[in-house]
Amino acid sequence: MSTTAKYTAHLVKLLSDDVPQSISLLDWEYLIRIARDASVLPRMAYALDTDGDSLPEYARTHLISAKYHAKLLAQQVQFEATEFKRILTKFHHEDVYYLKGAAYTLSGCDAGIGRVFSDIDMLVSKENLREIEAYLSVYAWFSQPNDDYDDMYYRQWAHEIPPLKHSGRGTILDLHHNLVPIISGKAPEITDFTEGARSLACGARVLAPEAMILHSAVHLFYQEEYHHGFRDLSDLHLLFSEFGTQQTFWDALFILAQKTGFGLELALALRYTTSLFDTPVPSTVLQKSQVWLPSRPKLVVYDWVYKRVLQPHHKLCNVPGLTLANMMALVRGHWIKMPVHILLMHTAAKGYRNVLKWVAGKGVNKPDSAKNNAPPGI
Repeated sequence: MSTTAKYTAHLVKLLSDDVPQSISLLDWEYLIRIARDASVLPRMAYALDTDGDSLPEYARTHLISAKYHAKLLAQQVQFEATEFKRILTKFHHEDVYYLKGAAYTLSGCDAGIGRVFSDIDMLVSKENLREIEAYLSVYAWFSQPNDDYDDMYYRQWAHEIPPLKHSGRGTILDLHHNLVPIISGKAPEITDFTEGARSLACGARVLAPEAMILHSAVHLFYQEEYHHGFRDLSDLHLLFSEFGTQQTFWDALFILAQKTGFGLELALALRYTTSLFDTPVPSTVLQKSQVWLPSRPKLVVYDWVYKRVLQPHHKLCNVPGLTLANMMALVRGHWIKMPVHILLMHTAAKGYRNVLKWVAGKGVNKPDSAKNNAPPGI
């Protein structure tokens, strides 16, 4: 086994509370670096027994610190959820749903234990999006400076508005109205995902397990960059493991994937979680999902790309061909999000602006900050 494969295999075991017998102190140092870079160090800390004497002192110190970091993030999202419930009472008719890391943490599912995230993802109706954005600005949530093109891209073509940042606490909020870009032509009827959503004790709402997991798969395989791909695949492994014990879950998941046109993303999620994490998925489920996989030649390319980009990206785990695989994943991510003519225009526009910034400085094309920070309606 190569050194890169060894560390990835060790990390997968540690995330399952299985400490390899041959692990040395130097291995612990490297694995902690890798886990921190992959944003799974707190998850690993919760999986292992940090209270006993089975771990070396060096490792235990870092793991306990990682737990405190995860607890702080969990407290932060709980606080923000309570705040949003309070300040959005005006929109009592509006259902607000939390997505991804915030949803895992708030709902208390296994994927939320030790989950690290840099922002809070929230889903609201497109009809009320502009009014909610304007209302949030009263409570110090402002969009960050973008050039005019980026602002147009978000508001006309994407599935979310530019990220909002609280001017006091620094929390970042991604406000979505769909799950994939509108311009892709693949944006689902959002009620298909919100049907059966669950209300939590804190007043927050999260998607039903099948919708939560399908969105996680869609998000993973619609990305252009995969630095957090290992963490996101670990999310799916934990979600499948927790909810996949009931056949009714698999039935609902397959019905939703068929209805929304995201069968490929579900099939890929099942393929790579079972490959890397040995996720306990019934053989009948895997066999049923194969109908959504691409042709054999295309699947060979997919495997070559995703079995590289979905591993930890730390230099200690870099596999041969990773740079090319990242580039291919980047191209695919853009390709499936935009029609060809829009993609060409987008590439030309971004390229022109990058060249202009390189020549004239970073301040070029930056809009007036007051104008940019004032949302529609203010």
